[in-house]
Amino acid sequence: MMLAVIWTSFILLMIFSEELDQPHYLLFSGLMFYLTYVYNKINPFKMTVRKTIILLTIPNLIFWYIGFVYNDFLCLTPISYELFIALLFTYTYLLLYIFTEHP
Repeated sequence: MMLAVIWTSFILLMIFSEELDQPHYLLFSGLMFYLTYVYNKINPFKMTVRKTIILLTIPNLIFWYIGFVYNDFLCLTPISYELFIALLFTYTYLLLYIFTEHP
């Protein structure tokens, strides 16, 4: 929880600092990265496979949606919708299999 408060305050400070130039931004970002590293060394955060899958599901769904909707526009040789749906179902099956089999 403390790490979330630190990150939120860092983002708010970056938003409201009007005279922020690139070297100071890199300095503060490096400092924030170092504080995160030290905090993780003091209180290690262990993430299980299930938590990782849950956290990655929403961005993956967004990418799958963009790929499905803009398939004709993004590709020189677009994938057929049947193959695209088959890949989506295979990917979903693998995620569910990993989610149910690993603690």
